[in-house]
Amino acid sequence: EYELNLAVSLKLQKILEARGYRVVMTRTTNDVDLSNIDRAKIAENAGADILVRVHANSFDSPSANGALTMCMTRKNPYNPQLYDRSHALSVYILDNLVSRTGCYKRSILEQDDMCGINWATMPVTIVEMGFMSNEKEDKLMATDAYREKLALGIADGIDEYFAHYPA
Repeated sequence: EYELNLAVSLKLQKILEARGYRVVMTRTTNDVDLSNIDRAKIAENAGADILVRVHANSFDSPSANGALTMCMTRKNPYNPQLYDRSHALSVYILDNLVSRTGCYKRSILEQDDMCGINWATMPVTIVEMGFMSNEKEDKLMATDAYREKLALGIADGIDEYFAHYPA
């Protein structure tokens, strides 16, 4: 998973920078040992306007498929003031990722037990691009062309977010 996440994130970085964004990566190689708290602090120290965490999913059932995003609940005990914007960021990214890839749209999961979300001091989302436990989706995510679509979808969602919530 870490190789897939990085490959898509590096594509996303190039796309966003070409669109004029300043991008701060928490890693640019696979040989990095950072906690989720460390990653949130990197974003905070950089003065980031948003934090987008790129991941791939897995599940016991090999038939599980599709993309989803995650954010905190409205009643999160740590950063509930970020809910509205985090939820919006999650919506825009998920909608655009699905539009670009044609993958199944799962949902936006809201939960308060993710330290990568709870330590964030800016709007945050976790993007689960698909299920590596699904053979068809895993093979698709292994292709450069699909990774490009994933990155473009995430970037389009970020554009839409900033169209509604300028930095």
